[in-house]
Amino acid sequence: MKTLDLFASNELQVVENETITVENILLSEADENALLNPISDNNVYFEPFTEVEKTKGITLAQLKESADIVDIKGDLSNEINAYQLINQVTGICNEFGLTYEIKDLFVADNKNKALGNGISINKQLCEAYQLENQTNNIPFKAVTFNRVFANINLTDLSNSTHVANIVVASNQKGLQVAIGANCYACRNQTILGAKNMASTYGTTDKIKNISDFIERVRQMIREYSFDKDVNILNKMKQIRIDSNTIYQMIGELTAIRCAFDSKIKSIKSLINSDVYPLNQSQICKFTESLLLTFKAKGVLSLYDVYQSATALYKVASMDLPNVLLQGSAFANYLNNRYDLEM
Repeated sequence: MKTLDLFASNELQVVENETITVENILLSEADENALLNPISDNNVYFEPFTEVEKTKGITLAQLKESADIVDIKGDLSNEINAYQLINQVTGICNEFGLTYEIKDLFVADNKNKALGNGISINKQLCEAYQLENQTNNIPFKAVTFNRVFANINLTDLSNSTHVANIVVASNQKGLQVAIGANCYACRNQTILGAKNMASTYGTTDKIKNISDFIERVRQMIREYSFDKDVNILNKMKQIRIDSNTIYQMIGELTAIRCAFDSKIKSIKSLINSDVYPLNQSQICKFTESLLLTFKAKGVLSLYDVYQSATALYKVASMDLPNVLLQGSAFANYLNNRYDLEM
């Protein structure tokens, strides 16, 4: 029986004046330069998103002025807000003498059926302010940013290709902080192992108490090894992936997704995981990315596979609450397959 092998050996295609990367391949899905578009040029007035915008850059001062995520009683839903959490994390960096730079700070307004919009405006507060100040502008103090994401680079922990990065994420479900060795060439989040992420939701080891959560973040930053992460990534680059392995992985990831979403308990119970590594739409894009990468390079490594997945975990193209969870799940999937010693 003759089978179709899309990853069969072919001639290496030379692309003049351009290096094809996974990031180039998926750029049309989520142009990350859009993250740099400022939400406002001042700390008083919020400028609403356009129909095509899903993310916008924000300053710490603007975030400080915004309204909190609160429950029906008016209490802070996550016990501390995003601004306070970022300050807690940078305070821990100072405590350990780490030089840091807040590389990205942005808010998302992508829709979520369960959680609603990423941005909420208190109509009563807004109208009162506009009436008092005779303006049509929307004040930051009437705006709640339900999904906030920050990348904090640890500039002392870096080499020619990677820099240690702390991710801080806040949304209606809870809070997350993770750390990993991010590639300079892109914003792909590198979370190699559950020990490198702390979360108040979505995992079996979630930490609901905020004091315990902050202490876990402190421990995670203190014990983090940049060199270990880089060694794991270099090990991935040395592992060549053949076509049979690629097809097997695509099949496994599809089966995991199907079992996870199954309404049949006996099938759903086959998966002992908090979240699947890739949803069905992501599996299609993941496969397309691998095909294009192979067409450009002629070979595939485990690192190419990993990058093809992490390029999909972006706030502009998926729900923020799942970005870090899925990234960690995919790393665990590879670790179980290849014993990468995460």
